[in-house]
Amino acid sequence: MSRRKFNARQEKLPNSPAPLRPEAAALNVLERSVRRSGLSYDSFVRLIIQSALSRLSIWTQADLDRLLLLAERLGLDPLNNEIYATEVTPESSKKPRIVYVVGVDGWCKIINSHPQFDGMKFLESAPGDDGLPLYIECTIYRKDRRVATAVREYMHEAHTSQGAWLTHPSRMLRHKAMVQCARTCFGLGGLYEPDEAERVRSALHGEANNHVTSKANGANQVKTGRARPLGTSMVKDWIQK
Repeated sequence: MSRRKFNARQEKLPNSPAPLRPEAAALNVLERSVRRSGLSYDSFVRLIIQSALSRLSIWTQADLDRLLLLAERLGLDPLNNEIYATEVTPESSKKPRIVYVVGVDGWCKIINSHPQFDGMKFLESAPGDDGLPLYIECTIYRKDRRVATAVREYMHEAHTSQGAWLTHPSRMLRHKAMVQCARTCFGLGGLYEPDEAERVRSALHGEANNHVTSKANGANQVKTGRARPLGTSMVKDWIQK
């Protein structure tokens, strides 16, 4: 090609890149989530309210965005309750605190989809006097590490004598060992599993009751003290001291 033709061709080329198509423009997390779901905007919002947000009495746009960001980062589907939001109330006069919970299916999905995941195994101890295993140990292997991560959970520490712990104690202990091992192995923070969320709710509820009881006892002590005024002689003795 001659220099003249080359220069003429260069002059025809645009000096600035072509504008991006609307589809390539940056989308917010809600729009990205709607697009991944394949649903319409209205259908997605209606289903997310009925599933992952159904446990909240009140929520904001920021709460929804954080839930969707966590779901996007972890590759979970909030419409199937693989991750959801729930609230714990420290005291009746305070605003409920929102925590984000990943179900057992969600934890399994996180583990199996991690690019460095290289297998997992469980070790169950011999049964104790009550017929239940004393502990269950979970070991997770990573492709980029020479030493596997192992976490052992003990039945006497984890058992709550409530809910599924009464009907499926071994399964609950296995799930807890798996979650704690995954959290340690892959550095997953800020997430709860259902049993942990229930423990947090029960603990805060107990603290609130204790606070109310303490205030009531303090008020009774004040009333009792006022009901017993000091005699004149006792006041004189106190002044002399």
